[in-house]
Amino acid sequence: MKKKVVPGALVLNSVLHKMTFLPHERKFFDLFEDLADKAVEAAELLVGLGADYSKLSQISAQLEELEGEADSIVHQIIQGLFYDHTRVTEEKGDIRYFAHNLDNVIDGIEKAVVRLTFTQRQTLPEPVSEFSPIILEASKEIRTAVHCLRDMKCEEPTLEMCCVKTNELENDADKINRKWLRTLMTTPVKNPNELLERMLLREIVDILEDTMDQCEDVANILETFRLKGGI
Repeated sequence: MKKKVVPGALVLNSVLHKMTFLPHERKFFDLFEDLADKAVEAAELLVGLGADYSKLSQISAQLEELEGEADSIVHQIIQGLFYDHTRVTEEKGDIRYFAHNLDNVIDGIEKAVVRLTFTQRQTLPEPVSEFSPIILEASKEIRTAVHCLRDMKCEEPTLEMCCVKTNELENDADKINRKWLRTLMTTPVKNPNELLERMLLREIVDILEDTMDQCEDVANILETFRLKGGI
């Protein structure tokens, strides 16, 4: 005999469904915002090297710890997606891509600072001092945009402006990258001992440029969220 479902039971099931997944949604937003905050913190540490380069080893250690914390947040996001049955595979892929690229911003900053510890310089290299404020500004724009995700209806214009600004900053970083690659690749090395440091500096420039590319990728996926009306 087919079991009869009364209207009250349907309403109760609907309420229970919402109670099950609404806290899950809030947890995702918390994790996104925590990750964006850590990206800003990493960029601030990079900028801080310009004020006191003697703290290079200390800041490198701080960034290593920060990078580990960011990896933990990404793991929580991925685990949350695994158990989230309210989203289709494409939506999960967008969120995973977003989280990994934002984590890559932190990874890139940490990697560049590690390379700095390999050099014999006593002051922050000029290419890094030019890249670092742009990366900080981009990470702040991303953080603002991420905080808009909780209320897309009200914050959509702000999110859009943040994404546009991040793309503009990436274009500025491209110009810095081209300038320094030309300098590093064409300026003769006076002392053969300088060759290793020149190679390290070239790698650092590449890493910082890639870090800004990751910022642009994050902005692009945030634009995808905006077009879809949320996450």
